[in-house]
Amino acid sequence: MSINAAYSLWFLIPCLLIAAAASYFLYAKDSWFSQQIKVIRYALRGLRFFSVFLLLLLLIGIIYQQTNYKEEKPVIITLIDNSSSMVSFKDSAAVKQNTKKLEASLKEKFGNAYQLDFYTIGSKFKVKSNLNFKESSSALDLGFESICNQYFNRNIGAVLFVSDGNYNIGENPLYAAEKLKLCPIFTLGAGDTVPRKDQLIKNTVYNDLVFLKSQFPLEIDIESNRIQNKNAVLSVWHNGKKIGSQTVNYDQNKHQFHQFTFLIDANTSGFQAYQIKLSQIEGEQNLKNNLQTIYVDVIDSRSKLLFLSSAPHPDISAMRSALSENENLTAEYQNINEFKIGDSRPDLVVWHEPGVGYNEKIKNYLNEKKIPTLYILGPNTNSNISNKLKVISINNSKNQNDEIRGSFNSGFSTFELSDRCKEAIGYYPPLTSKFGSVSPLNMTSVLINQRVGTITKKDPLFYFGRNQDQAFGVIYGEGIWRWKLNDFTRNANHENFNELINKSINFLLIKQQGEGLSISFEKRLNKEDQVIFNASFYNAALMPITQPEIQLQLKSNKGKIFKAQFGASGTSYKANLGKLSPGKYEWSARTTFQGKTYKKSGYFVIEDISLEQNNAFANHNTLKQLSNSSGGKYRPLSAYQKSLTEILNRDDIATIEYQEHAFIDLIDLKLLFLLLLVALGAEWFIRRYYGHY
Repeated sequence: MSINAAYSLWFLIPCLLIAAAASYFLYAKDSWFSQQIKVIRYALRGLRFFSVFLLLLLLIGIIYQQTNYKEEKPVIITLIDNSSSMVSFKDSAAVKQNTKKLEASLKEKFGNAYQLDFYTIGSKFKVKSNLNFKESSSALDLGFESICNQYFNRNIGAVLFVSDGNYNIGENPLYAAEKLKLCPIFTLGAGDTVPRKDQLIKNTVYNDLVFLKSQFPLEIDIESNRIQNKNAVLSVWHNGKKIGSQTVNYDQNKHQFHQFTFLIDANTSGFQAYQIKLSQIEGEQNLKNNLQTIYVDVIDSRSKLLFLSSAPHPDISAMRSALSENENLTAEYQNINEFKIGDSRPDLVVWHEPGVGYNEKIKNYLNEKKIPTLYILGPNTNSNISNKLKVISINNSKNQNDEIRGSFNSGFSTFELSDRCKEAIGYYPPLTSKFGSVSPLNMTSVLINQRVGTITKKDPLFYFGRNQDQAFGVIYGEGIWRWKLNDFTRNANHENFNELINKSINFLLIKQQGEGLSISFEKRLNKEDQVIFNASFYNAALMPITQPEIQLQLKSNKGKIFKAQFGASGTSYKANLGKLSPGKYEWSARTTFQGKTYKKSGYFVIEDISLEQNNAFANHNTLKQLSNSSGGKYRPLSAYQKSLTEILNRDDIATIEYQEHAFIDLIDLKLLFLLLLVALGAEWFIRRYYGHY
């Protein structure tokens, strides 16, 4: 034990003297005190001395260190692979029985001397509850990664790992297991390591989104084991009709890999299902992996984006480059003098420097057709032209230019930008614009404010608004091409710039829809995923509201109907439908507001993706590597008793004792406070009892 204090411990001597003086002089001239018997006098002075000294002792701030000794039992962690491939072999019944016996034997042999923890691993790491061997994927590395995190700096005696060694998500578990220092891993192998006679559709590559009347490539990888000198037929079907087939020629090799490419015509719009079939070969045991269904969203239109300017400019090139990966957009450029009113109507216009070659007819056309427009106002657009646009007012304008930096507006909530994009805006170089203070017109939402040094101004640099029924955006300055270069200089990519431009353009395209219902969701999900719909409803002022009740209806491809209602969540709606059976679903959402009905509908699919079907044999080499590298040992699951005996006989798996230090301030001890209270109370009671007040 060690003692420390806020003041020197030499102060204890003055404390003793002060306590002694207080106990003596407080009663020295008291006539009542002198009349009492000796025992009472000693008791009163002793109590007074004790209470004063204890009070002074607490004021010194003494802290002492207390050392406790604790024991920690070794933890035996049992991790069981709960994926479906564990019971896809001949020994499936024995696997289920042996895992139950293993758990019972662990509790019988180690229940008192060890801490026993049981977990399962499939697509997720879970505390063992229901061992059903139905997980559709295996992320074995996640199991060891989770053990490392949960048992950091703990006394792990050993890890018992029951698995067939197959993993289809994540990395080799050997890398994650290396973090478990000085912890032996005893692996117990299940399944058959001899490859079965099998052929399977290993992988498919295709575009999720294609356009009507176009072709898209479908690449299919075929893998086979122990199929030699035979042929199979690989075919693709759509709506019950075969649309293509190729022959798979197997040679004399036991393990083979083939790749095929089909060009598919997208002739029907909507969510289309394509079946891939691999014909059966005699002796093939697993037929589930011979069939696979893919889903492609075929759309019949793209949004047309038109760039207008008096001359080519690097700003336009930078924006077109950012939008090039958006398959829902086609971007074209026209010189302002070549634009002909009456040609195909664009869905959105980006007008660069309207002050150069300004055309009133074009402006009236955009207003009349309510075409959303993004204006880039550089130094060549003066206040006279900007006033005609009716989107901005420039005050105190002089015939000189200004360099303006931007700062993200933290109050902007119209759409969401990533944190890295928000941060990048503060580093972007300045834009060149006309000198003067800026006032946006009409209802606006500011994305980026102007900044001078570290001071953010109220004047906007990039904002959105609405002029009657026409949505618009304004970038007050030219030179955004420098933002793209800055992005690449700092991050070696253009991700932040591309995100800013794409989300801004998408917002303007959505805004033209005006008041009404908006639904968002994932169109493709696995059978293990939760089906979640998000919805928003905008009133005439384009403000999100949650007063209307929104009904949701699903219809499966088997004719089954599900009904649900969206629940309000903040300023939007949410509906969680949980897990659904694989298949194609037609959905429709409906609500009524102020006597008007709003509807949305579409499709989504739940895919039956079971990676476990592709496992033709157990991979016990992975289990052997895990054991050898950690000082454990590999055995088949049926020999689990030998592993338990070895764990029991190991000297390095033992209870450890460690010191635990605690620093305690005397003033925090309730016992001392109680003693002080008792001393003062006893002194008061004695004085009162013997008639002194």
